[in-house]
Amino acid sequence: MSSKLRAVCAVGLALIVGLAGCGKPKAKPEAANNKRTIVFVFKLVGIPYSNACQKGAVQAAKDLGINVEFTGPAKGGDVAGQIRIIENQISRGVDAIVISPNDPNSVKPVIDKAMAKGVKVFTWDSDAPDTKRIFYVAAADDVGIGSDIMDQLAKDMGGKGKVGIMSGSQGALNLNQHVDGVYKALKKYPDIKLAKPILYNNDQPQLAQSGMSGLLQAHPDLGGIACVSSPGPPGAARAVIASGKTGKVKIWGLSLPSENRRYLKDGVVNGLILWDPGKLTYLTAKLVNDYLDDVKPTDGMEVENIGKLSVSDDGVIIMPGVVITKENVDQFDF
Repeated sequence: MSSKLRAVCAVGLALIVGLAGCGKPKAKPEAANNKRTIVFVFKLVGIPYSNACQKGAVQAAKDLGINVEFTGPAKGGDVAGQIRIIENQISRGVDAIVISPNDPNSVKPVIDKAMAKGVKVFTWDSDAPDTKRIFYVAAADDVGIGSDIMDQLAKDMGGKGKVGIMSGSQGALNLNQHVDGVYKALKKYPDIKLAKPILYNNDQPQLAQSGMSGLLQAHPDLGGIACVSSPGPPGAARAVIASGKTGKVKIWGLSLPSENRRYLKDGVVNGLILWDPGKLTYLTAKLVNDYLDDVKPTDGMEVENIGKLSVSDDGVIIMPGVVITKENVDQFDF
């Protein structure tokens, strides 16, 4: 082949390669093809409260145009299972993880690990304050809501009698703070005595009912129960109905209106203090998404359909809550 012919062939080959390259653009890095991903890791999935939270996550994904996922262990109090789930999210390289810890101390190493790898970590519903979490979103002052529940209960008990306390997971910081609030308020009522032991239902409805049944047998003169986790009031209500003590044992607690509507209307449950879990999760997703865009929450800021937020120097954000009774329960659809 002559040198002239070789040159012509080389030019032709270069044109073919160049045209092939024009027809097939370079692949983008995988991260650029994905939306921002925020993952909520709850204490337990499959109960009405977590289902309500998940609805807020789904709505946030739609409104914010990002991926918002909701997950958690399938059984209550599963500390190891929750940590495994968080580890998986770190391995995936998601943008942010929002945790409601089963145990605040147990998640400290995994939060450290996530932050070191550039995965931002936040808490909501329950806090892990002595960690590197960026901020905590709550629907109430965790001690104050326990005190409010006890104050309402004491009023309905006429300031005297014997009262029990029911919580969920024994290691959850927010629930332990709710219990601390109940104890704090109890000091104001010298004629109200505590019926021991404290009941822990691990956020399981059946354990809430059976635990209450046992407390009623141990204390036939029980006058009331302060419940600081969602399955508590309906579980206590079923036990009170079965024992024939409707109206004699007052029930106040933290729970969903949908779980208690008929018990409230029938006078078995006296009242609830809560917030909309869907709105709490939606708000958290919005605040986290804003933070990832370098927009930080500020004290007194107004959020549409939520209200005015309280933001403290230690990174605790509180949204307004509500008192739910038979008179207003039909106003709530969660």
